[in-house]
Amino acid sequence: MYIAPSLTPAAQSRWERIPESAKLAILAEVWCSKCQTGILIREATGGLHPSGDLILRGLCSVCGHKVCRVIETGETMGPADVYP
Repeated sequence: MYIAPSLTPAAQSRWERIPESAKLAILAEVWCSKCQTGILIREATGGLHPSGDLILRGLCSVCGHKVCRVIETGETMGPADVYP
């Protein structure tokens, strides 16, 4: 179980199409430049880039540094203006 990110409606639509096991991996492996390792993101929010990619922003669960992760959904699900 995980805490789902707070997403815009278009981003939420994309997020729901990702398998649960992949969601867990995405949230658990966000690069923290301060810790220099993959960490679990906390307080995640996100939106949809015009290219169709999901952008997640939040905090490192270890040190609290700001982190960001791009999930490349645009290539497989299309641009944001074509298919949310």
